Amino acid sequence: MMILGLVRWMQPVHGYDVRRELLSWNADKWANVQPGSVYHALRKLTEEGLLREVTTEQVGARPARTTYEITPKGDDEFHNLLRGQWWSLAQVVDPFFAAFSFLPVLPRDEASAALRNRARLLRAEVESLRAAMDSGWLRHGKPTHVTWMWELSIARAEGEIAWCERIADLIDSGVSYLPEGFVQTPDWEGFITHDGANIRPDSTGRGGPDGTAETPVGRGVAGPGGGADGEVAAEVVPADE
Repeated sequence: MMILGLVRWMQPVHGYDVRRELLSWNADKWANVQPGSVYHALRKLTEEGLLREVTTEQVGARPARTTYEITPKGDDEFHNLLRGQWWSLAQVVDPFFAAFSFLPVLPRDEASAALRNRARLLRAEVESLRAAMDSGWLRHGKPTHVTWMWELSIARAEGEIAWCERIADLIDSGVSYLPEGFVQTPDWEGFITHDGANIRPDSTGRGGPDGTAETPVGRGVAGPGGGADGEVAAEVVPADE
């Protein structure tokens, strides 16, 4: 969509100018578009009939430069893609979600410290965006809707900052990672026996003050006394032993 939209806006336009415009927008950071792939994308869109070559010129020994413009078919496709994004909600893929799903693997103090550090990094990002928004470069050199887009980035970051701090406080409080009345199934056995010391606030694996340890959980200490390679040596014991 970005390539079609830029050609539509700047046409007739060389691939070099499309690439330069994408770089000025930092589009590789937020639009899933790599400036280095622009020429390949232009050729592919031309093959599909969405763009057409207007002229090809060569100056001296420099590589030939082709000028592109959008076709009626390409204009229809651009509007379809544009409205598809405006009227739908796409799930943002964040690698942190994969890491957070293994929260019990980390010691509680490390997990909470990492979340507070994440909040610190997000604050720095917010401060940088606010400084740019207060500058004349954005206020006088960019369309108003660019400011609105940055405001959305700030709002999302501030929401995640609040979440990081809240979850870090919960982890520090020793709250159990398992819901009250949790019933162990075979699928959970390995998860609990390997990381039981971190799942519940009581490192013996007998459960915390919330009284939720009604099923076998792991008991182990990393380092001396653990496995031959220093892993947690887990022993499944009844919670009421």
